[in-house]
Amino acid sequence: MKRTTAATLALAAATWMTCVHADVGVLAVRLGAKDVVALAKFYEAALGLKEIDRVGQPPTELIMRYGTTVAAAKAGSSPEFLLARREPSATNDPITHAIFHVSNLAATVAAAKAAGATIKTDVASVTIGAMKLKIATLADPDGNVLELMQLPKGANHIQHP
Repeated sequence: MKRTTAATLALAAATWMTCVHADVGVLAVRLGAKDVVALAKFYEAALGLKEIDRVGQPPTELIMRYGTTVAAAKAGSSPEFLLARREPSATNDPITHAIFHVSNLAATVAAAKAAGATIKTDVASVTIGAMKLKIATLADPDGNVLELMQLPKGANHIQHP
């Protein structure tokens, strides 16, 4: 009887865990900002994000999303990009960073640089999983680390063995 109960509970737990993970997805990424409005201008110029909402007055957080217009970004379903006010005494942790999939790495690096980013690592070809891709690492005007990845044509995610 104990084995049957244990087996039933284990099966129920495994089924529940499968259901829980089936609905998981990336909702948003949050980075710190000294001035959320100024940093939002950088992300719009460098990466095409649009502001869709503000929290606080003056703003302590800006919410951005991809879209060809602000209306399209508000109606869209891409993950949100949140810029939250960071206290001046807080330090930037280089392991915490946003990773962007871009279609043209050279053009995106040039746009980010023109918008005020600094290059941390130049464009490099690397293999991640079973895929060869190009990456570059930048810092936004507030020092947040950004990793840009250009996948092979037709790929929309990294393939792992």
